[in-house]
Amino acid sequence: MRKHLKAAASIAALLVSLSVSVPAAAQTTIFNTRDFRQDRALWSNPAYYRNNTSGQLRGMAIGVEPYEKTGQVGSSRVYGTQGTGRAGATNFVSSYPFKTAAEHYQAWLRDAKGGTKHTKATIPDWSGRWDSGGGFGGGAGPASDVVKFLTPKYQEYYVQELKAASEGRIWSANSFCLPNGFFPTLDAREFIVSPGRVWTLAEGNGWNSIRWIYTDGIGHTPTDLQFPKWAGESVGVWNGDTLIVYTNQIKAWKGGLAEYTDNLEAVEKYRRVGDRIEGEITVYDPEVYVRPLTAKLNYTLDKDPDPTKRPLYNTCSDTNGPSPKVFMDANGLLNERIPGDPGFDWSTADTRPWGTWFNESDRRYRAYLQKGGKPPGR
Repeated sequence: MRKHLKAAASIAALLVSLSVSVPAAAQTTIFNTRDFRQDRALWSNPAYYRNNTSGQLRGMAIGVEPYEKTGQVGSSRVYGTQGTGRAGATNFVSSYPFKTAAEHYQAWLRDAKGGTKHTKATIPDWSGRWDSGGGFGGGAGPASDVVKFLTPKYQEYYVQELKAASEGRIWSANSFCLPNGFFPTLDAREFIVSPGRVWTLAEGNGWNSIRWIYTDGIGHTPTDLQFPKWAGESVGVWNGDTLIVYTNQIKAWKGGLAEYTDNLEAVEKYRRVGDRIEGEITVYDPEVYVRPLTAKLNYTLDKDPDPTKRPLYNTCSDTNGPSPKVFMDANGLLNERIPGDPGFDWSTADTRPWGTWFNESDRRYRAYLQKGGKPPGR
């Protein structure tokens, strides 16, 4: 009898623990779904993500090798943890009436009366080292806030990425020694300003970027010579001490809120106010976003003279090892793998290498669970 009571108590305890870990057993979430693609009606519901922001979902690394043995644990969250997102806190909807980036830029160009013609003596001083912030990072709202900005096709891509990230299956361009695309170029550490152009310099762990913004009045490359570029092609004008920028010809890639197409275009403005540069960006890509989106960009002057804080020139091969394409062959000669060769991990013809990776990762992860494997943190 005592054994039966103990067994009953154990079962009761198990049920209680399950009810705590999954508050609503009947409620489908991104953590217990059998197929996230079948949950489209739930993607815009904060409860589907247990109120987690996109940043919190991407930080659920505890219990997943090898992340639990790295410094990431300090900022990570246990898999399935209730989030702190505030519904509606992430709002990037543009307040401007423009339907295209070209229309937006032309309106601001008219306001600037063709642009202020600066000399070396009058050009604004933006020298120094800057710490950046803002942009399309996902914000303080739950992931459902972001879903509402995206078209159905890109909603699926976005939710797939979040689900994979929450399970420790993270795709990074830098991990494959691929470029980071347009949005990281906004993370400027230095601005070099001259009458005819502005350069912005950015750097991170294993990457550097330089951006040219031409203010010489020549405009974009003629249409018949245009092609998609990693950071696009940027032209701009000055309206007094405010820099206005129009970028087109951006290569389709992954970044900002979600991945984007070759049709992405952006209009920005920047102005120095004391020890800050106040920026703003509006992006246009009707295949991805249901409407134009605007975000603030903030740069704060870093006055710390510590030389160890200076930006560095980083290369992917120094950080992540040599490119997987290049190797020494049997004859001792430097050679290069091509698509189809053993050891070649991605195809240059693949415009969505992360999509290929996520789909294969989904397949392997489902097979792992079917064989009795445990989800993260269990």
